[in-house]
Amino acid sequence: MSKRKAKKNSERGTYALCITTGVILVGLGLGPLLGSVLASSAIGVLVGVAAGYFIINRKSGK
Repeated sequence: MSKRKAKKNSERGTYALCITTGVILVGLGLGPLLGSVLASSAIGVLVGVAAGYFIINRKSGK
């Protein structure tokens, strides 16, 4: 497997993990508070995508 393909698969895995975590923690956690599980799950997905983006695209201090 080439380095490029390995990096692409790694990025997909990071996004999937962050989105799943966002849906579970934020989405289902805020469901009773907001009164709508669908709306809070959408917020969780957005939080997960943002977290995945910042994890993948952070600049190292080098």
